[in-house]
Parts: sequence; structure tokens; C-alpha cells
Amino acid sequence: MRTYSMRIVVMLAGMVLVSACGNEPNSGRNTAEDSKTEARKDYTKEPAELVFFGVPAGPAEAWDEKVGNAMRKRFPDYKFTYIPRGGTNTLENFVATGTQVDIIQDSVGNSANSLIPTGLQYDLTELVKKHNVDLNRFEPATIEAVKQFGGLYGFPINNGGLVLYYNKDIFDKFGVAYPKDGMTWDEAIELGKKLTRSENGRQYIGLAASANHALGMSSYSLPFVDKATEKAAVNNDKYKAIVETLILAPAQNPGYKEKVASLKRTFLNDDFSKDQYIGMFVMNYGLQNNKEFDTFNWDMAALPVFKENPGVGTQPYPDFYFISQTSKYKDQAMEVLKFLTSDEFQMEMSKKGHVPVLKNESVKKAFAQDSKFKSKNVVNALFTNKYASPIARTKYDSRVNGPLLSHLAKVIVGEEDLNTALRSAEEEANKAIEAMKSK
Repeated sequence: MRTYSMRIVVMLAGMVLVSACGNEPNSGRNTAEDSKTEARKDYTKEPAELVFFGVPAGPAEAWDEKVGNAMRKRFPDYKFTYIPRGGTNTLENFVATGTQVDIIQDSVGNSANSLIPTGLQYDLTELVKKHNVDLNRFEPATIEAVKQFGGLYGFPINNGGLVLYYNKDIFDKFGVAYPKDGMTWDEAIELGKKLTRSENGRQYIGLAASANHALGMSSYSLPFVDKATEKAAVNNDKYKAIVETLILAPAQNPGYKEKVASLKRTFLNDDFSKDQYIGMFVMNYGLQNNKEFDTFNWDMAALPVFKENPGVGTQPYPDFYFISQTSKYKDQAMEVLKFLTSDEFQMEMSKKGHVPVLKNESVKKAFAQDSKFKSKNVVNALFTNKYASPIARTKYDSRVNGPLLSHLAKVIVGEEDLNTALRSAEEEANKAIEAMKSK
């Protein structure tokens, strides 16, 4: 009896051992299967409540027209809420109160001031792999633009960049040929000289630029602030060279300096679109949405290029959708970003006049076909040149712009030499940066 009992114990022990040994590979297989199941899950059918926060505080109607209505149609199991920035609706308050926000919209020029300081950014690298996103479909410079913030925190949704606007009425008035795509800066400056003149007490300016945009988005990709040192980076030979070309060379004709002196500043958007005395004006694409453009005959050409850097034009200026690190619906949010950057949706956006972010040539060629600007030279203006590499943006950039533009106006009118101006601008900017840090 004792021997029989011992045999039972030994047999049971052996069964337990075999079972335990057998569970190890099975456990591994189950984990792998779970991972595959997770990867195969259709997140488009998983309910989610996604809250969008618009840092450029556009109205809800415009957001619905641009993306909201299309998303609701594509994702019937998702609930979408849009909150524009304003009043107490700020990312800082959302962080402090624990308010849900899943996707944040902002531009490349502002994200260093809005998203990054809050710590809400979330690197999408693993989600990109999990959801099989092909980043090679995008214009490389737009992906580079988001990565310069420190990680792949979002996707570009629509793009922008500098173009050369021109007032055809002024060209016609003086019998001067319109600007062409592919011009060098030297050619554009010479063309501008033909228009800079005074007639019947009205001073015309041939070529001008929104200075901070032209300098900050040039093909030489020179930053306002050195990201490593957090010091202004405008007092150097490279910066001096682009200032001489973009800002000072067009100002050599009689009347130009006197106009800047009377304004006590460099030129702004309204000088071109409202007051209409500038023949050619360098500014971001989108300026033509201002109602003043309905009052004169205008068009646009590709941004002129430096002869030393042929074929390279503006830096990109994309809007991004960032997924918040606090979102409970990151997978669903990624499905939304995939949809917004799909060939199908980007084609629809492109036709409406939103600059696409994809390399797809068909999408580019369809640009603005269904917009009121379809008769303008918009396709060539935006896509003739290759995009330049984007500069590294910092939250201190705005502390440089003010002193820089103020001193450049003094150079134009002859009150300062360029070396003094850049040195003074940098010193003032660094003081402003230190003051900002101490708050």
C-alpha cells in the first residue's frame, strides 16, 4: 500500500513538472499572439472621445469645414470636440486642472511657445510602427520640422511657405514685365528698382519683405537663437550676408529710405495689401485670404533663390497635429492622423487651397483647383523650388525679432551701420532672453 502511494506521488510530481515546463513556451506563444491581436485590432471601430485644442484660435465652423466634418463621417464611433484657445482655455490651465486634451493643433512657428513648455508632447515613433505609417510619403522637410522640437511629436497636416506676391496694377502702370518663377534674388532686386519711384506725390516701393519671415525662413536656414546656448544668433557673417541681400539691397533706390524713415519701421502686410504701394512683397502663402486682396489685381511667383543655392526656396511652414501624452485614446488619435494625411484627404485639402504635406505629385498639381485662387500662379509659386531645411525653433525667438527689426530699420535709413546694428540687436535680445528666463 505504501509503495503504491509513493508511485502515485511520483507520477503526480512528474505531471506537475511536465506541465510547468510545458507552460513556459505556451506562455511565450500566448504573449506573442496577444501582441499580434493588439496589432490587428481595428481601432477605427473602438469608441473614443477625442478633444482637439486649436492654438490658432479659429472658429469651430472653420475647423468643421476643414477637418471636423470629414472626421465625423470617417469615424462614426468617435466623438470629436474642438476647443479654440482663448480666455481660460490654455494648455497651461489644462495641465493644471487635468482637463482632457487629445490632439493639439499649432504651427511650426509657435509650437515652441505653446506645446513644448507644457510637457504634453508625446513621441509617436512606436505608434508609427504599430499603425504601419509610412513617413516616406511626406515632404521630408515637414517631418524634419517637427523633429527639431526633440522628437516625432506630431504629423504635419498642411504646409505653407514664403512666396513672392506682386501687384499687377503697379507693374502695368509703369509698363514693367511681371516677375517669373525661378528668379534669383539679384534679378528680383533689379526688377524692383524699376518700380521704386515717386509719382504724383505717391512713393512706390519695388521690392519689400516681411523681414522677420524672410530672414527666419530663408534657404540658408539660419536660426534666430542658438538652441544649444539659448543665445541670439544674428551677429555673424552668414546672417549679415542674408540681411544685405534680402533687406538692404532693395533699399538702395531713391525714395525707399525716405519711406522707411516716415514709417519708422520695416514693411508690413498692410503696406502691400491695404495701402498698395509695394510692387513685390515676400510673405507666407495665405496672405491672399485677407479681404483687401479683392480690391486689386495681384498674383504670385516662386520665392527668388540665392545664386549660390540654386533651386532651394523657402523653408516649410506646416501646421501640426500633436497627440498629447495624457490622451487615453492614442491609438484612435493615430488613426485620425493617418486619415488626415492620407492621399485621399490630402487631395481634397489640396483642391481647396490648403498646401499639402505629401510628396505625391498628383496631389500637388491639384492644388487650389476648387478655390477662388485657381486662376493664380499658386502651383508654381509653391512647388517650383525644393524646400530648405527648417531652422530649430525656440521659445526665445520672439525676443530677437523686435530688436533685430528695429535696428535694421535704422540701417536702412542710415542711422546705423550693419555691424553695429547686428551687435546691438544681439545684445538686446540676450538681455530679453535672460529676463524671460528669470520670470
